[in-house]
Amino acid sequence: MLRKICPVCGRETDVLIEGVCPDCYRLTHKIIEVPSEVNILMCYGCGAYFINGRWSRGIGSLEKLISSKIRIKGIADNISIRVFRDEAKIKVKGKASELMPNSYEEEYTVKLMFKRDLCPSCRAELMEKEEAIIQVRLIGGDLGEFKAKVMDIVRMTLAKGEDRGRVIKVEDVNGGFDIKVTNQRLARSIALNVHRELPSFMQETSKVVGYRGDKRIEKRSISIHLIGLSKGEVVNISGIDYLIKSLHKDHVDLVKLNDGSLVSIKYGKLTQVKLSQVKDYSVSCSSGKVIININGLQYTLNNVNLICPQ
Repeated sequence: MLRKICPVCGRETDVLIEGVCPDCYRLTHKIIEVPSEVNILMCYGCGAYFINGRWSRGIGSLEKLISSKIRIKGIADNISIRVFRDEAKIKVKGKASELMPNSYEEEYTVKLMFKRDLCPSCRAELMEKEEAIIQVRLIGGDLGEFKAKVMDIVRMTLAKGEDRGRVIKVEDVNGGFDIKVTNQRLARSIALNVHRELPSFMQETSKVVGYRGDKRIEKRSISIHLIGLSKGEVVNISGIDYLIKSLHKDHVDLVKLNDGSLVSIKYGKLTQVKLSQVKDYSVSCSSGKVIININGLQYTLNNVNLICPQ
């Protein structure tokens, strides 16, 4: 094979790329083109980045921004980006031309120029701009236990970062607690996640609190009644004693103790009646029957699928 001479370095080569050998071509042609610096608007409240017209949290969104600034000039087999405090390291494997015999690696450094401001959510939090309230109330059960479960769901919803907004405050009230939120969409996401995870009844309302020009400003209230009742528990509803037979997604099945009849009540209906948990009672099983004693008053039930104490 006739070998060629590179006019730049004088070495023999099997191939010339645009008149020079692969090594000389590599000196003046990069696999990718990156800017020396990237300007980034960052919220100094929550650390979110303003990217493509919206605020996003996490290093992953920052890496996507840097990736969008890269222009591929040759053949890139793999590109990796690592973000440090004020710079990004970019490593690429490939070659500047398809005529080059072998792939190789190149590294680049991009300086990150941060400008800091407040995102709308943090600005609203700073001003305590409340757009929605989630009113959590408990029917039966231990409030502390259910509050811990709800707040875990709140934290998981916020961690996903799918909805803009912040939780301003969590306030204890009689029978439950209120969660005040800066964004209606976030409030609804939290409420729906709670409703999906825990037996509950949810209802939404909104009211006009003002106008901005021709646009109405509404405040949304989302009421969630958590059902803290348990199978086998005795409750009093509007003066009548019931045994809880089973709990379902949207209703509870009860046995009316005075006549043994089966009653199904929607959770929404439970929010409209006077319900109290019976504290002093005993449950026992005998010959396939369930015997319940409440303050000396005895009820006997047949064919009730209930796990009785041994």
